[in-house]
Order: sequence, then structure tokens, then C-alpha cells
Amino acid sequence: MKSNQYLYLLLIFLLTGFCGCSTSSSEKAGIRKDYSSEKESIIIDGTELNCVIEGTGKPVLVIGSSVYYPRTFSSELRNHLRFYFVDMRWFAKNYLPVELIEYNLNTVTSDIEKVRQYLNLDKIIIVGHSIHGAIAFEYARRFPDRVSNIIMIGSPNYQSNTQQEDAVNDIWKTASEERVKVMNENWKKLAAMKGLSAAQFEIENYCLMCPKYWYDPNYDAHWLWEDMTLNTDLLYHIYSSVFNDYYMFREERKVPAPTFVALGRYDYIDPPTLWYGHDDIKDLTIKIFDRSGHTPQLEEPEQFNNEILMWLGLIN
Repeated sequence: MKSNQYLYLLLIFLLTGFCGCSTSSSEKAGIRKDYSSEKESIIIDGTELNCVIEGTGKPVLVIGSSVYYPRTFSSELRNHLRFYFVDMRWFAKNYLPVELIEYNLNTVTSDIEKVRQYLNLDKIIIVGHSIHGAIAFEYARRFPDRVSNIIMIGSPNYQSNTQQEDAVNDIWKTASEERVKVMNENWKKLAAMKGLSAAQFEIENYCLMCPKYWYDPNYDAHWLWEDMTLNTDLLYHIYSSVFNDYYMFREERKVPAPTFVALGRYDYIDPPTLWYGHDDIKDLTIKIFDRSGHTPQLEEPEQFNNEILMWLGLIN
């Protein structure tokens, strides 16, 4: 799983775990739409970043996608928190391509700061899933006075390096025979698909990787991808360059704000073992969800909600 394998798995690290079974709507997934939504759009360098605003309470900026991520958090959280789900450029529908050589981690975090300013938010709880969690952390590192709390979900502290590769390979060796069998069958399905665009291929690849993303190895996450846009030039660049050989605590072994890391025991993409040995870091809370893969906020919503709300001091 060297550089070409990282690119092949790039979507694996980006969003939530999606895959291949029969769920077709948020209603079937238990996500009730009983709240109102507002919408904003922010133009940055010719690219339009959409933002969906839902809920009431402390402001929570969820970075990644305004389409995908609202589907993964339950209504209960919206009774306590005001969510701002905002696109990053790689998921923007109206996207102006960038000079990739000039697009780096400072550019990414600067985009988030411009969004925060546009939305007129003061101190925020910043949330990121998968690689977006590392991006949220790096934003807080650069703008610590703007962040009250950091929540990372299924996020890597190592990315695109041998440490991550070894952890992924080792955890897959522990997978059940059923899980491995489904994965092998899904590889054959992917190989048989013809005429897909780069974006379509990445979505199907992500969905067919369900045995590695979900507690349920047959989970069908296509409904999460409906109406999604993937700007694959920038998406590839994020993994191959921006986060190449990344280690979150290489320079300093501390967090810029109280940090909660939610991990699924059955996450074979960003396994919990990546975080072993980090318990000594002050203000870092690590919670493993025993019946989750890459997306515990969707797979174990009740427990996830309770853990987050207690950690934030919003419930006892």
C-alpha cells in the first residue's frame, strides 16, 4: 500500500464509511428530518462552498461536505448544537480548479477561516470525519483562539506513511472469514464495472469497500453519496501531497484545544491502533465504539450523542 495504493484508497479516508447493501434513505438509517435548514454560500477564489445550517445551541462547524455529512448526524444532536455543514473545495459543485502546487495545508485551513469569518462565528466547536478530522485539528493549531473544542471521528493521526500502512495491514489480518470473503467478492464487482468517470469510480470503490468501513460488512452507503460532487484532481492531491507522510504530533505532543477522538473498533481504514500510545497527551480524549466501523456517529448514534454531549458538558 505505497503511493499508488494510497491513491486507490483515497476516498476510503475521506468521508464516512459507505458501502453495499440495501439502505436507500436517511429514514431507513434512523436519521429523522424534523428540523429546519438554512443555506449559505461562500465564494473563495472562484469556487462556491455551500453551507447547510441546522439545529440550535453552540456553533459547530462540520467541514467536508454540505450534502454528505448532514445525513450522518442524528436529530438529537441538533437539539443541543447548531451545525454548520460546509463544503471543502474537493466536494464543491461549482469548482474552479486550482494550481495544485500552490494548494497546501495553509490554503486548506485558510479556507476554513474565511468560512468562519463569513458566517460571523466566534469560538467554534470544529468537527471533522476521517481526513477532515486531521484538517480540523490543523485548523485549530493555526487558529487556536477561534476554537473551543475539536471533535475528530474515524480520523488518522498518521496518514500516507508506513505507520498507517502497517496498522491497516495488521488490523485486516484480524478480520473474520465472512468479512474477507465479502471484500474479495466486491473487488470482482468493481473490476467488472466499465465506463465509469474518475468520480464515479471513486464512489463505487468506496461503497464496495464496505467490509473495511462498516461494522456491518454488507452495508450499502450509496444513499449517502446521492447528489455528491467529487473534484478528483484536488482530492488526489490532498492524499498524495498535502497529507503525504503526515504525523499529527511530529512537531509538538499537545492539542490546541480539548480534543475528542471517536473511533470504531471495526474501522479497517483508520484503525484505532493508530492512536495507541497517545493517552499521555493532556486534554485528549479517545473513545472506541465497539459496534462501529469508520462512522460511529451513524452506526451507534445514541452512544455517540451521549458521549459527545457529556464531554461538552451539555448533559450529565
